[in-house]
Amino acid sequence: MSLGTLLRGWRERALLTQEQLAQRADLNVRTVRRLENRGLQQPRTTSILLLAEALGLDGEERAVLAAAARGPSAERVDPAVAVPRQLPAGAAVFVGREHERTALEDTATVAAIDGMAGVGKTALAVHAAHRLAPRFPDGQVFVNLHGHTRGMTPVDPGDALARVLRAFDVPGERIPEHVDDRAAMYRGVVAERRVLIVLDDAADEDQVRPLLPAGRGCRLIVTSRRRLIGLDDTRTLSLDVLPTPEAVALFTRTAGQEHAVDAGVVTETVERCGRLPLAVRIAAVRLRARPAWSVRHLLDRLNDDRLAELTAGGHSVAAALDLSYQRLSEEQRRVYRLLGSYAGAEFRVEEAAVALDTTVVRARRLLDQLLDVHLLQEPAPGRFRFHALVRDHVLALPHGTWGDVAGPF
Repeated sequence: MSLGTLLRGWRERALLTQEQLAQRADLNVRTVRRLENRGLQQPRTTSILLLAEALGLDGEERAVLAAAARGPSAERVDPAVAVPRQLPAGAAVFVGREHERTALEDTATVAAIDGMAGVGKTALAVHAAHRLAPRFPDGQVFVNLHGHTRGMTPVDPGDALARVLRAFDVPGERIPEHVDDRAAMYRGVVAERRVLIVLDDAADEDQVRPLLPAGRGCRLIVTSRRRLIGLDDTRTLSLDVLPTPEAVALFTRTAGQEHAVDAGVVTETVERCGRLPLAVRIAAVRLRARPAWSVRHLLDRLNDDRLAELTAGGHSVAAALDLSYQRLSEEQRRVYRLLGSYAGAEFRVEEAAVALDTTVVRARRLLDQLLDVHLLQEPAPGRFRFHALVRDHVLALPHGTWGDVAGPF
């Protein structure tokens, strides 16, 4: 069905004259007439969005209208429509993650990357997005949702939707007030486009769900410290720390190849960093900034006080873990402090239940909550452990935060 026929039918359904529709959509009546009479072959996308809103079209109807406006053979981007290019610069040094990069390139619509603080979720998402960008000529959008940013609350989904709509030149006064209406307009905007959207540092599924695109030509990549298993039809990728060879490569390429002379000491250093990308990068940057230091000197400092040494500029492993800790409930914090302090290298759920003075069923639920936010690891079914840097973080917490935690594990 042609654009003019669709527009005329929906206008008549709404009991509007051409003049009334033009006034409601804030358009010239001549534009409406030309659209209905097929006298305007390439309408502006913004005009189509305003008409869809004025007619009260639902998401499916908006998609049909947008498809009719673009035409069956419209492959190029309308030069009158904004094409956002918002991807931040990728990491200067990126190594490994071949399996994850392949998975992101092959995923159909939505991919969610999760993992502990500092494991490299954003670096992977941005790196993959730059590789994918040529497939999405209608735009690449990047939104930091600030799920774990010091001094900031997570971004409201309605505010995130408004930012994306403005990126596509939707006037601020035309953006609806209600989040559901914004989500509907957003789906209409991207329905017939090939757009790549990266949502960084999501707090939870509720923050992401309104931003899920409906168009099959769109791709969404989300990063989060929480496993977003509540999103339908989503490919989830859980990142672990780097394998030792890749951690060594990250360290030497960041610090400089001149520091790769003693392979054994470099390997010890990245192991002392827990092979966590953030920690490895910070250690390498500190070494590069201190010409008098050797890798052995850096390793000795890490052996003295690991968390204190893993700080450079605005980056800090301890600060990153602090933000994860602050997002926990008071009950979860108590479990984190107690088990992180007293548990052995590995422990079973039955041992955790004894330490927590609770039932095995409840202990399992509490452990699952820490697993979901990547403050606990499960190397084998029913076996649990804390990453070495996470355990350091627990022991470094101020004594006043410990409350009534007592008793050996």
